[in-house]
Parts: sequence; C-alpha cells; structure tokens
Amino acid sequence: MSPSLYETVVSFFGWVIQGSFMAGILVMLILILQFLFQNKLEARWKYLLWIPVAIRLLLPWAPESSLSLYNVLSLESFMPGIHQQMQDPSISASETGEHVKGSVAEKYGIVVGITELTAPTDTSGSKPENHFWWNEITSMGFVPVLVLIWLTGVLLLVAKTIYDQLRLQHALRAGSRIETPLLLALFHDTRQQLGVKRKVEFVSSERIPGPAVVGFCKPTVVISPSLLMSLHEGQLQYILAHEFAHVRRRDVAVNWIMHLVLILHWFNPLVWLAVNRARQDQEMACDAFVLDRMRPQQNNAYGQTIIQVLEHFSGDHRLPGLAGLSATHKQMKRRLIMIKQFNKKSYRLSILGMTIILALGSVTLVNAKEKDDGNATIAVSVQSEAGDRQLDITYPEEFNGSKVDRTLYKQEMDKMNKLAADAAKALPAEDKKYIDDEINRVKELVKETGDTYVIYHKYNALNSGLNLSYWGLTKEYASFDEYLQKAATLKGAVLQEPSNLPEGYTFSKARIGGPLGGKFIDDLRAEGKKSGKPVFTKKMDWKEADDIRLEYTNGKDTLAITKYTVDADGTKNNGFFDDDLPANVFPKYVFWQDGGKFGYSISTSSDLSRQEKIEILKAAIKK
Repeated sequence: MSPSLYETVVSFFGWVIQGSFMAGILVMLILILQFLFQNKLEARWKYLLWIPVAIRLLLPWAPESSLSLYNVLSLESFMPGIHQQMQDPSISASETGEHVKGSVAEKYGIVVGITELTAPTDTSGSKPENHFWWNEITSMGFVPVLVLIWLTGVLLLVAKTIYDQLRLQHALRAGSRIETPLLLALFHDTRQQLGVKRKVEFVSSERIPGPAVVGFCKPTVVISPSLLMSLHEGQLQYILAHEFAHVRRRDVAVNWIMHLVLILHWFNPLVWLAVNRARQDQEMACDAFVLDRMRPQQNNAYGQTIIQVLEHFSGDHRLPGLAGLSATHKQMKRRLIMIKQFNKKSYRLSILGMTIILALGSVTLVNAKEKDDGNATIAVSVQSEAGDRQLDITYPEEFNGSKVDRTLYKQEMDKMNKLAADAAKALPAEDKKYIDDEINRVKELVKETGDTYVIYHKYNALNSGLNLSYWGLTKEYASFDEYLQKAATLKGAVLQEPSNLPEGYTFSKARIGGPLGGKFIDDLRAEGKKSGKPVFTKKMDWKEADDIRLEYTNGKDTLAITKYTVDADGTKNNGFFDDDLPANVFPKYVFWQDGGKFGYSISTSSDLSRQEKIEILKAAIKK
C-alpha cells in the first residue's frame, strides 16, 4: 500500500473510531432515556430517538460547543494520543508516547530538540502520568494491525451483504405476481387508506418467509401463499396496512443506512445493540402508524392478527434490503402492550419526544470545544521559526521537521498552565508588570534587529516549568539566496544545494537554528539568579548554528537535508546508517556521522534508493 493511501485509510479509521466511541455513549444514553420514559414516550418517538445515533456515526464534521457531552467524556481520556496517531499516521510509535531512550529518532534530530527547548518539567516531582493501554498499543506499532483487522471485517461483511442481496433478488424473481381480482382490490384499497402514492408490486413467494417489503426504489410487498390461504379478508388488510406503513416510512432505505453503519462499526457491540433495538422500535412505530389511521375498535383485532402472523409465519428480516414483521417472544409482548395502550394523536407526548431529541442533538451532535489555555496571567510562548510570529507553546505542530504528539503534549502543558495560573495569582503586581513589559520589549527587539535573545525566568512556573525562553533563535528563509547570505556569516560546515538533486525538485525553504546550550547559557542562568529580577534578558551572539535544514519539493514529495548537533551517545556512531522507525513510517531517513560534533541526515517521502540519498547528502555538505 502506498504511503498516501495508507495515511488516508488510517485517517478514515481514526474517524470511524472517534465516531464509534461518541455513538456508543449516545446509545447508552438513549437506552437510559427509553427506560425512564418507557410509559410516556410513544412508539414513533422511541424509534426517532435513534436518529442522532445514525447522524453521529455518519457525521464527517461537527461544530465545537461548550455544551458537548464529549467535553466530559472524551476519547482522549481513554486512548491518549489516538487523535494525533490517526490524523498523522506517519508519526512513529516512539513519538506517540514518551520518547524512547536510545532510539535513532531521538538521538539524531528527529525529536531531540523538543525536550531541550519546550518540553515541560513537572516541578511537583510527581511521576509522569500513565497513559493506559492505548499508548502500549501505539508504542508496539499495532495501529496498522488494527486497521488491517477492521478492513478485513468490513470486506467480509460487504461480501456477505452482496451474497445475501443476490439471494434475496433471486427469491423475489422466483415469486409470482398476485393477479386475483379480490386480493388486488384489497391491496389497492389498503394502499389508498395508508396514503401510499408510489407504485408497489404485490408478489407471492414461499422463499421469502413472512410478509415483507423488498426494495426501496421499486418496493414490492411479498406474502407467502400459505399465509394468504390462512388469513381472512380483515386480517390480510391489517397485514397489508403494516407493510404499506413500511413503504410510506421508507424503512427499507433506513435499514440500508443502518446496515452501512453496522459494516463500518462492526467491532462495536453497542452499535449492534443499537441497530437491533432500532429495528424493534421500527416495527412498533409501524404498528403505531397503522393504528393512528384505524378506528379504536380495530386495535384488538389488529394486535391479534400481528401476534398470529408472528407466531407462525415470521422469518429472518434482518437483511437490509427488506422490512417486515419480525419479533422475539419478549418483543411480541412489548408490541401487544403498546397496541392495547395506544392513544391517538397525543401531542403532549410528541412534544416530549421532540424535546428529548433536540436536547440529545445539542449535546451529542457537537464536538468537544478546544480548551483555551490563554487564561494564565502570563502567556507562555516561544519565538517561531520565522522570527516574528508567535506560536502557542501548548500546541506545537512540529520541531526539527518532526511531528509532535499534540494530545500528549497538550496534557502536559495543561498541567503547566494550571501551575502558571496558580503562580500568577500569588505574583506581586509590580513583578507582573515588569514581566509583561520585558517580554514585549524583547518581542520588538527581535522584530527590529533579527537578533537572538534569551530570557531567564525567576518564576519558572509561569514559563511551562522552564527557567529559559529563546527569542529569535530560529530563522526561516523563503529563498536560497537569503539563506546563503546568512550561511556565509557562520562558522563551520554549512549545507549547500546538491548538484545531483532528482529531476523536478526545487528549493522550498531553509532554516537555521542557534545553540540551545553552552557557556553563554550557564553564565546567563548564574547572572539571572544573582540579579533577583523576575526576568533577566541577554542578547546571544552566535556564529555557529546548532542545526541547518534545507527543503526541496517536486510538488508531491519533500526532500529534506539537515545538519544537527550530535549528543554524547551519538558520537559513537560513525558512517551511514538508517533510522530505526517502523517500515510504514515516512519520511525515511539516512544519517551520516564522522565522529565530529555534527551529524547530517537526508529524508524523503519518495521512493529514492538508499544509495541515491547518500550521494545527494554527500553533495550537500560543504565543510
């Protein structure tokens, strides 16, 4: 499977998982409501209560709302990291949870910068939160296996559906059209009474047990010959009325929708339960539809006819292509009670049903609202790679070209923001003003000069638990000439444009990042502590970059070449070597180290061979 197709399938699977979780909560809520209002809701409204479930399962997008039930019950609380894993399937398993020590991804520039620059430190000294079983699955690379299992189930159900539908059509063709004048007259008279204007065929077939409606484009009422022989005229009219109620309500089309939902969410037992209960409520809603158009004196006769047919002639009507009489013994009892207690046109109860549906929709058909973490007194931010654009540190998209798990990162940042809010409450007013003024001053300096400034924070709880923040540390360049001008002022090796780039690739952007550590940082910390000021700022002049990155694109794929600082463990690796990420994770990296301070890497989402990558990397390094 190609990377793009794989990512599409995994993203779709993520949508299915999220929708299935939300719908599962909704199903339990509906079952509770049906139990609480079992004697107050009419049959038709009990059936209509399942509409929000179908909408939730098929909804491709929903607005966010603070009223959403999923603000309290969220998928992320049960499976942390699933949203990022599904939205960005190229993320490796090691990036989803805690960074795995010793992995090539952590050592050589894929995720190393995150913890050095922005990763929050838990000042409380508590242990990292346990992310339950979902991280265990993602860390072991089970997501592709889960997707494969889900796809297998979907394909098997699709195959079974096609097979069953072919059998149903064959059975229908094997039947014979009813042309007896008396039966046809009763058929058309009942259709008129039920207000059915569509053309409906009347067929007799022993291969489709029990009365049923087959098809929704060209509906056909099917009744077995033995049933026709056993019923008198009044009973047959009741049965036909029930089937025409299915036609009028377009229940076959609804059953197809429910079956489609079942195919996509076959793994969720609550969805199976919901479809089963919806089909039961559908039958009772049809009974109510018929009784609403009959005289009250006919209720008992209608109920006795339905029970008689269910006891002797009902078949398996769970196929999506038909709708007809079916019920278990327990369901028969419920239907009989409903028929006896049926009350025509109860508008008060209809208002109750509408109110419940609207209330359900308002809290379950909207998504959880993204939390606004800007309520902390001091905004926690870092300078963006472009130099003049601020990014909320709570929501980083990537660092050093690698995706960041937003969900897990946000959970940690939520803790830090709470600490920041608590610390800000105890902050003296003059210190707060000093911090605000100094940060605003540094922002303007970075915009005007393009220089790099580092701030020491006395109250590190206001800065995500960190005592340093960097401003103007990383610069991005939209043209290669701008990059060359800056690169010419730097010491040490820089990256140049490879002469052997694959055909069609052109320059996209470049990035140069300054150092995060060293003597300057040690001195700044000492001076900041000594000053006693809430924040202490110092300009950092640097001539040697910690990392450089060039990106090229052909409009479809991206090729990136990076120079990065090697950590202590990384210096043990020499020569060319590949990443240790799973085979399905793209882009694929090749690294080159010669035992020095810096290492180099090349990554691409295309199908370039390893040797081609090595040759391009060699051509890009100018020492």
